[in-house]
Amino acid sequence: MAPAKKSKSRQPTPPSRTLVLDNGAYTIKAGFVTADSDVVDKPRLIPNCISRDRSGKTYVASEISQCADFSEAVFRRPVERGFIVNWEAQKEIWEREFFDDKAPLRCDPAETCLLLAEPSNSLPILQTNCDQMVFEEFGFASYYRGLGTGSFFPSFSYVLLPLDQGL
Repeated sequence: MAPAKKSKSRQPTPPSRTLVLDNGAYTIKAGFVTADSDVVDKPRLIPNCISRDRSGKTYVASEISQCADFSEAVFRRPVERGFIVNWEAQKEIWEREFFDDKAPLRCDPAETCLLLAEPSNSLPILQTNCDQMVFEEFGFASYYRGLGTGSFFPSFSYVLLPLDQGL
């Protein structure tokens, strides 16, 4: 009996683009990093809200710049105290900004890595909800959830003060 031949297993090629996403309470900071070059695209600041004006027209995320009358606008924000608590609203914002045909930062999640910043001391249930949305709803190729820099230094004013010792 001849020994079985080992077939060469081909590793899937890793995605060439990474979406770096800081999902803030008021703005989403997002941009792409590619593995092919050292060039980093300038990140976009996206309002993290859904708004409805007086006439009932709904604006999602960056569409809010088209709103002409904010006098009786109603805002819905998916993030409270730095934690995503309303995934239905967050999903609509992400779909409009990243997965829609006319999205400014269009990406195919199956071919994109996601690097997501989160605040420190996040509750495990909120982390689990985030993981489920990233993989089950959107289907990103890979995913890393880590602490954002804002959680280490909420205000840089006390970190970068010049010290004059009179020497």
